[in-house]
Amino acid sequence: MESREIFYDLLLYKIESQVFYNNVMVRMVNPMARDLLKTFRDEDERDVVSIRKLLLSLESRPMIFKTILRGKEKK
Repeated sequence: MESREIFYDLLLYKIESQVFYNNVMVRMVNPMARDLLKTFRDEDERDVVSIRKLLLSLESRPMIFKTILRGKEKK
């Protein structure tokens, strides 16, 4: 598994956890618990932004060729 795929999976996990925190926060009656869930959601949002920046840098990096093709040999 490549590092890019691992970061995509992590990004999806963080987005799903944000959705979970939002769904629970809307139904929460206790204001202290709601604030706690809000801080968790905001931390995940910061993580999502940093992971997206990292993925963008990985995807925009030029590819390095690992094989060298030989040309015609001079006679």
